Parts: sequence; C-alpha cells; structure tokens
Amino acid sequence: MFLSKIGPRLAWLIFYLALALILSVNSFGYLDPDFGWHLRVGENIAQSLSVPHDQIYMWSLPNKNWVDHEWLSNLITYGLWQIGGYTAVSLFFILLPLLGFILLNKYLFTNYLKSKAHRSIFAALELLALIACLPHFGVRLQEIGFVFTILLFIIIDSCRRKQNIKLAYWLPPLIFLWACLHGSFLFGLATILGWLIYEIILKLIPGIKNYFNEQALSNKDLIKLAGIVLISLAATLCTPYRLELYSFLSEYGTNRYYLSHIEEWRTPYSIPFAYFQIIYAQIIVILVIATRTYTKKYLSLWKLVLSLGLLLMASRSVRHFPLWAAASLIFLAPNIIKLTLENTKIFYGKFISYLAIFCTLLIALVLGLQTDFTSKPFTNYCDRYPCGAVQFLKNSPHYGDLKIFNDYSWGGYLIGVWPEKKIFIDGRLPQYSFNKHTMLEEYSSFFQNNQTKEKFNEYVINLVLFKSTEAPSSVDWFEQLITGEKDNRERKNPLIEYLKNSADWKAVYSDKVATVYVRK
Repeated sequence: MFLSKIGPRLAWLIFYLALALILSVNSFGYLDPDFGWHLRVGENIAQSLSVPHDQIYMWSLPNKNWVDHEWLSNLITYGLWQIGGYTAVSLFFILLPLLGFILLNKYLFTNYLKSKAHRSIFAALELLALIACLPHFGVRLQEIGFVFTILLFIIIDSCRRKQNIKLAYWLPPLIFLWACLHGSFLFGLATILGWLIYEIILKLIPGIKNYFNEQALSNKDLIKLAGIVLISLAATLCTPYRLELYSFLSEYGTNRYYLSHIEEWRTPYSIPFAYFQIIYAQIIVILVIATRTYTKKYLSLWKLVLSLGLLLMASRSVRHFPLWAAASLIFLAPNIIKLTLENTKIFYGKFISYLAIFCTLLIALVLGLQTDFTSKPFTNYCDRYPCGAVQFLKNSPHYGDLKIFNDYSWGGYLIGVWPEKKIFIDGRLPQYSFNKHTMLEEYSSFFQNNQTKEKFNEYVINLVLFKSTEAPSSVDWFEQLITGEKDNRERKNPLIEYLKNSADWKAVYSDKVATVYVRK
C-alpha cells in the first residue's frame, strides 16, 4: 500500500537526499589543507573592509604582492563561520553542488529527458559523476566553479536551442560574480568567446551547419553576442583587483612543475589512479562512439568540441574533472540517451522502481549514520594535522622568533590556527617565480640529497615542523601492472633522515603525526 503511493517526486526527493548524504560524508570526512588560510583571509577582509594586496603569512616572501581571486568566497566562508561555525560552512558546501545537480535536472528534464526511463538512466550517470567528483568537493571552493559552469552551460545551451540570445544577457553579471568568487571564471570567459567564434565559423562555412544539422544565430544576435563577450570581459575589470586579477596567469602558464608535484593537479593516470574518473570518462566516450555507430546520427559539433576540450583538460589534471563532468552531463548524456533509446522499449516495472527507491533510501540512511559531524575542524582531524605540535610551540614562546620550515600540506592549517607565526610555504603561491624557478621548486630542493643542510643554512632556518614519518607508497596490483611501479612501504624522506641523524638538530617534540626539530 505504501509503495503504491510513492510518486516520482518522492522518488527524486529520496535521490537528492542520497546525494546530500554522500556530499555530507565527504565534507566531514577530511579537512581541506587550504581551509585555514581561506578562513583567515576572509577574517582580514571583514575587519579591514578591503581585499588583500600583500601576502602576510610567509616569511620567505616578504613584501610579495598577492591577488586573492577568491576574496568574496573567503569573505562568505568567514561570515558563515561567524554565524554557525564549521557546521554552517559545511552545510553551505553540501548544498552548493546539490543545488547544481537540481538545476541541471530541472533544465534537462524540462527540455530533453521527459520519459521515466531516460531520467533513471541519467540519474545513474549523475551518481557516478558525483562519486568521481568527490575528491574535489567538500569544504572546497572548487565547488563554486562546478556550479557556475552548470549555470553557464544551461544559458548557452538554452540560447542555442531556442535561437534566442536574450538569456545570454545574464552572462556579464554571472562572469563578474564568478570572477569575485573563484579563478575558474577564466574558463567561463574562454567558453563564451569560443561560442562566439563557433557561431562565426557556422556563418563562414555553411557546410558545417548542414553536415551536423546545426542552427546558426542570426546576424543581429551574433552582433549582440559579440557585445556580450566584450561586456563580460569588461565586467572582470570592475572587480576590486581590476587588471591585477590576471596577474597570476603567467605564473601558472609558464611553468608546469605543479602538475606533477601537487596532488590535486596530477593526471588521473598517476599513482594512485583516479579510478572513478577514468571509468566515468570511458563510459561517456564509449556511449558517444556507440551512438554514432548504431544510430548513424551526429551529436552537435559545438557540444562535441567543447566536451572534448574539457576531457583533454581533465586527462591532463584531475582538478578539471568537475568541469568535464558538467559538460558531459549537460551536452552529451541527454543526447546519447535519447538517440540510443528512442526506439527501444525499456522494462520499467513497479518492482524495479520500488527496489531502486528502497536501495537508494537505504544507502542514504547508512551514509547518514556514518557521517562524523564536527564543529571543530582544527582539533577533529589531528590524525592528519599537527595539533599537538602547534600547541607545544604556542606554549614555548622562546621558539616564537625562530624561522620555521613547514610541510607544504600543513601551510593552510598553520595559518588557520596560528596566523601570527609566519611560515615558509602554503598553498596560495606555489607558482610564484622565486630564485630562478618557482616557490614550489625551491621547497622541493630541501628534499634533494646533500642539499638539505645547505638550504637550512642559506635561509638561517632554526625550527622545523614536519611529519614524523613519510606516508608509505601503496601501489595496487593494477597500478603495478600498468606502470611497473612497485609497492614501496619503506619509502624514506631525505629531509626527515637528515634531521633524525644530524648532530646539529634535536627533536624537542614528537607524536605520531608531527615532530618539531630545533637547531642546537
């Protein structure tokens, strides 16, 4: 009797509840290394009523100009922290991507996927995409780029589908707000510029339009689109940083060292493999090829080119995967599902639908029970961050004036819990040009054999806060088969080995996570 009353709306409500709980488990499952500095920068903005222009947390880069291209996000984060602590911040970052999925479904279900069968298959792809995106979700500002990308794609697709440019008038304010919130606004600008170029190509080469059954904008709308692109670019110059907003681009474009030495920038095929991302991408690619092979119909060239470009970006760096996921869900999945299933009858009996609803609800409840809700992020993740070591140093004021060398992944945490202590490095400026290379390369030079002592002497470093042991390198059987790498659980860090064995240094504090070394 109960099952017979379950309607589509309740089924989708349960589905969104499951997504929310997956996001909740992920958000409370770890503390983002950069959360601390995001919080403190937001606090500084709120107190000074101005955006930062100088980095003030690193002793290694005195008087360094800094552009915070996430200033508004940092201010919002601090505001939420003041209202409801980490719980309010986490709730915001749980609801943000969930809102993106709801908007995505609302648009697609209204315009593309109108049958129950099509929507169910799409939901399965959507769930897999979410799981693959989880390493980039949580209390992380990357979620902002994901949601704004969905909004951008909905606007563009709606304009091209209706052959009406009016909705594109929202693009300049969207880009302006995006530029204040996250650096991924650059992708937004590039996308609308690419859209303009594509529409011009359709005008110049009519054969493309006919071959792919595309519709081109009218000349009048094309002129309006050109104006929208220029106004969107001008809108970014109205942010507090104006032209300075683009100053960080050269540092990330000229040196690619960070791609292989910062985990979130690595390729999906570097160890450990990003299995869910690889699987999801392969499923979409196979479905695209199968759609062309068996239906003899082409997908939109615009959608294919944009999606392929993002797939190439995601294959180069996992950081770009959420953008590719958004493109595949909006531009590829609906067309694939419609073309391949439009003449296929799918059994969608009540038993299967009720079973799916029951399993989804069960998964949601299990995830909810497993979520470790916390309101104290800086003390609840002490198995990964140096809580005890920081407290020791705070209680030892005679170490306060010593220059400190810290682990890169702890920089943001240290700014969060001990902002008055200047550190060597954090996650804001790894690509800053420094000593004929980048700051990240200079940090890495401390781990080169026979250079550690020289570097400590060069910078007159007398205090080191570092991990007690190097994390073991674990390589599964498949990764060993593909790459030839061996499982090395006895990996040693030259810096740690030097500090342990040097007569010039002594450990004054140590626990399972962190050790504090002081020069004798």
